[in-house]
Amino acid sequence: MSWGPDLWDSYHTVVEHVAKGTTELVDVYGKFVKEKAELEKEYAKGLRKLISKYEPKKIKKKKENEESSENSCFRIFLVETGYQAGQHELLAEHLSKVVVK
Repeated sequence: MSWGPDLWDSYHTVVEHVAKGTTELVDVYGKFVKEKAELEKEYAKGLRKLISKYEPKKIKKKKENEESSENSCFRIFLVETGYQAGQHELLAEHLSKVVVK
């Protein structure tokens, strides 16, 4: 079947079929992105909760910069995890506000 001889009088039928398929696909993509945004938001919330749970208690130190290298590395790890949580929050916000309209 080719466009010329077989479908020359079915232009409107073909356009309606393509438009219907496009609408259905956009609906599926919209639902997917909405759910993904919700998951990203929940994941960011979970990361923030985890960080607050493991944040080392601040103890008065004898000297200003006296901290073990293990504690220093762990503190940096927590900060980086906080940055990751922020990125997930930004992604969730972007998906829900810009992509899903």
